[in-house]
Amino acid sequence: MTFAAGPVLAVVGLKCALELAVAGRYGWHRDELYYAVAGLHLQGGYVEFPPATALVAALARELFGWSLVGLRAFTILVSAGTVVVGALAARDLGATRRAQTLAAVVIGFSPGMLATNRLFQPVAFDQLTTVLVLWLALRLVLGSGSWPVVGVAVGIGLETKYTIAVVLALLVASFLAWRRDVLRSRGFPLAIAIAAALVVPNLVWEAGHDWVSVHWFLNPPSSATDESRPQFIANVILLAGVAAPVAAAGILSLVRDRALRPLGWTLVGTIAAYFVLGGKSYYALPVIVFALAAGAPALDRWIAGRPRRLLKASALFAAVGILVLPIALPVLPLQTAVDSGVVKARSDYQSEVGWPAYARLVERRSAGVDVIVTSNYGEAGALDVLGHDLPPVASADVTMRYWRPRATGRSALVVGYSQAGAGFCTGYRLVARISSANDSDEGGEPIARCTLRGTLAQVWPSIVATGS
Repeated sequence: MTFAAGPVLAVVGLKCALELAVAGRYGWHRDELYYAVAGLHLQGGYVEFPPATALVAALARELFGWSLVGLRAFTILVSAGTVVVGALAARDLGATRRAQTLAAVVIGFSPGMLATNRLFQPVAFDQLTTVLVLWLALRLVLGSGSWPVVGVAVGIGLETKYTIAVVLALLVASFLAWRRDVLRSRGFPLAIAIAAALVVPNLVWEAGHDWVSVHWFLNPPSSATDESRPQFIANVILLAGVAAPVAAAGILSLVRDRALRPLGWTLVGTIAAYFVLGGKSYYALPVIVFALAAGAPALDRWIAGRPRRLLKASALFAAVGILVLPIALPVLPLQTAVDSGVVKARSDYQSEVGWPAYARLVERRSAGVDVIVTSNYGEAGALDVLGHDLPPVASADVTMRYWRPRATGRSALVVGYSQAGAGFCTGYRLVARISSANDSDEGGEPIARCTLRGTLAQVWPSIVATGS
């Protein structure tokens, strides 16, 4: 089957245009500030993520400076690649040109993809690498793949987001159960060697930092596991939206075909694993994307010769898409989104607003201090990226604990610490609070002046302990 390059690229172009049109709204997300600063500290790993995201952030800064749109352009481009790979997978599963186009539409404009393809986060990069690995595994099953290429994709995936390990473990287990012949190839050990070589930098960093990422994932903060299991199930369905039956049909078609069964059970097993392990629903989005690709031929058969079905399905897809669009993308003006409750309804929006005003507030309150100590990476990252003429900024949050600046004076401005929480300093005096305007989730946090109980280096262990 030939690839429907024209129609698929047209769909991708529309998706990119929509996302680029709102790429500058509503402002920097706290996570984006963290990743941008990580790009200033290139290393083999970080507490919660491998090095690939920081490398891309550094590239974006070299090309565009501290441009939010420039940073997010990489995410949008990567998400376009995910749609293309999904359409290629549909083609290899026998999809007609129309079915490939349908796959691109239901993947690219699914609520989950729209909601995660604008912010600069490892999420979008993980979607591409995971879907790419699944597509390359499909080609192996069909007898046209290459194990060394799979090894490269796996290695890059492991350097992008650790969660791909769940998919890889289930994929190998499923091959052992139903398609051992695929694993008997001489290329399989070579693929393992290639992937292992690519993750060496991360392993070296982890070994030198007491395997901090392992400890972090075994004992994640509450914010990483705040989705209940009933919510997980509902949100997994919502990720595909009205195309959820297409994803279900795709999984069913893979499971029913013995040759393709390893892929089908990998998709099912991944969703089940995240449910059991307490993962967030969007972790499962890459396998849902692949399920949508696998279900495209069934959707094509369902509408074939039935124009009314196509019309009704298209109208429903478009209507629901328009309805959820303000939640998925910041298409509304900020004040309208605030007044209508949209910002409060989506925590990502709350994490985007207020940072420039916060940076200006700290600038006004920092005169004469030797160091600024913040309680979280968003507060620190905003000052590094958006601040001007500030003293050194320090935070013991996650990987930033390893980036303690050189500061000899003891006069400090502390952000986000209550008096009880700032035991590492004396003379705590509240001077301001971060504004709650536009429903900022940082609103109300205290800003105070105090005197450190020693040099920053001397009190750093107690600051780290406070933030742990």
